[in-house]
Amino acid sequence: MKWLRSSLEGAGLQRVRPIDFFLSLCFISAILGLVISAISGVAPLGLFSGLGTLGLGLEMLATRARMRRRELTKLWPEVIDAISSAVVSGVSVADALTELADRGPTRLRNAFLGFSFRLDSGWQLADALDWLKSEFGDEHSDRLLEALRLVTQNGGSAINTILRIQAKQLRQDLSQRAQIDSKQGWVVGTAKIAVAAPWLIVGMLSMRAENAAIYNSQSGVGILLLGFLISLFAYRLIHVLGALPQGERVFA
Repeated sequence: MKWLRSSLEGAGLQRVRPIDFFLSLCFISAILGLVISAISGVAPLGLFSGLGTLGLGLEMLATRARMRRRELTKLWPEVIDAISSAVVSGVSVADALTELADRGPTRLRNAFLGFSFRLDSGWQLADALDWLKSEFGDEHSDRLLEALRLVTQNGGSAINTILRIQAKQLRQDLSQRAQIDSKQGWVVGTAKIAVAAPWLIVGMLSMRAENAAIYNSQSGVGILLLGFLISLFAYRLIHVLGALPQGERVFA
């Protein structure tokens, strides 16, 4: 559930409970499996289609979280620069974050507006920072907000230096990541299509009565099961070989 909760936060669905999301996805997968089983007349195909739909739903969630985090990451250098300028001018950390509701990147203003609203409602700064972390669901925001938390709790004159270093490292990471993503994305996407293609062919073939009878036989079920296991292994292999190093949300 920890991965699912982190993915929901990264995808901007932090208000959805992980158990509710998973049960809803299981329900949709079961319905789709039953529909495919009824249309094709092949019960095993419906079962494997339902399992595939479940995996596809989790994949779509992970993809949405990854894309949103990538978009937010591009905005954090601007946020860090704004906070650094505010702190240098003598503004408190809480006020510096609050000002971002009006002067920060447009994509992030609603989150900082919610942060400001919670402070005005009597929330403690620590609780409001935790709320911001769940709103963004990103390791870069986690590190920034934890650094700001330490400064507010313990004080420190090196906050501006820390912010400058973090902004510099983040810009370097973005530059390198963009070059790698452009070359790697189409390779992984093509491989995933190759995994799904045989099942589309099986679905088309099962529309004929004689093929459906074969797939419903004991040997046909065995072939479908073997194909599903091979597809599962290939899909996992794609993720292992094609995955780029991802920063963990240590402070989530």
